[in-house]
Formats: sequence, structure tokens, C-alpha cells
Amino acid sequence: VLLAAVSLLALMAANSMVLQRRMSANYGERSQALARATRAVAAAKAWLYSRPDFERQIDCTADCQLPAAIHGPGQLPRNPEFESAAWWRSYAIAEGIHPATLEPLTAESPEPDPPMWVMQELGYLALAESEVGPAVGGIGYYRILARGTGGGPGSIAVIESIVARPWYGEFAPLPYPAEQSTTAFCRQFSSAVACGTQAWRQRR
Repeated sequence: VLLAAVSLLALMAANSMVLQRRMSANYGERSQALARATRAVAAAKAWLYSRPDFERQIDCTADCQLPAAIHGPGQLPRNPEFESAAWWRSYAIAEGIHPATLEPLTAESPEPDPPMWVMQELGYLALAESEVGPAVGGIGYYRILARGTGGGPGSIAVIESIVARPWYGEFAPLPYPAEQSTTAFCRQFSSAVACGTQAWRQRR
């Protein structure tokens, strides 16, 4: 009886350890997917902050000419976090790929399932010089959606970031690929100018 009881306790302990290991592995995969999606958002912001003013149609608020890889309002599905991997490969930009030329940024072999991002302009707000000084003509607001995967087939994270970007003024775009933190772009403006991440959430 004692031997049976000890064997039962040992079996329960072994099952508990297996369950904990699986939970730990799932948590690690989810964390990896989220970290890779965050990398993709940083890559998208670096591209946005590197675009010169002439690539966006000046002071346009509807049906605008936008820089490469930036979609206009209404051009993305309502819930892209549930779109298939094939959709993301067709419409999104992989980290490490130049958004305009679609060429690799480095000579390293690309990842089999790299983090990806897609960007949409939500709107543009023209500003009077008296509001923010003479350095900024207006502010564009952008929705960045980024997808990252973990080690397992079901470990997918999609995050959404709303970003503000000033246009048309006496400031310098960042180089691309980024040579410094994207916060360096926003440090060129006063606190009265909306710039950088305005909102963030995980959608999947």
C-alpha cells in the first residue's frame, strides 16, 4: 500500500513537472513573438522617420500621394491580426528588407519567418505657424501593425502602434537603415509638436 502511494505521488509530481515545462515553453515562445513584433515596429518607425518631405503630397488630407510602403486610409482589412501568413507576406514588409527596393539590407541570409510590418496613414493635420513655430507644416498620424512569431507554430503576436510624424519643415529625416534610436528624430521638435508613439496595444 505504501509503495503504491509513493508511486502515485511520484507519478503526479512527474506530470506536474511536464505541465510546468510546457507552460514555461509556451510563455517563452509568446515572449519571443512579442519581442520580434516590437522589432518590426522599430523598423517601420525608422522607415517613416527617414522619408523626406517631398515624398508625401504637401498638405494633402485625402487620396494623397504617400511614400512607398505606406497605405492610405481604408486600404487595410479591419482585423489584420487574423489574416493568414500568406496575406502578411503579400502586403507587409519583412524586417531587413528595404521597403522601396525590396532588396535585403545586409548580406546575411534572411530568416525563414521574419518579423513583418505594415503601415497606414490615418490622417494629416495642417498646423498654423503660430501653433508650433515655423519649423513644422503639419503632422501625419500612422497606424503600424507588426507581426512576430515564436518557436512554435501557434506562437504569433501582432501589435498595433499609433505614431505621429511631423512633415514640411526645417528638420532632418533620419538615415535609413537606422544608425541611431528613432527617438532622435522627435528630439528635433518642441514638446508642442506631436511626434512618436501615441498609443500601443497587443492585438493578438
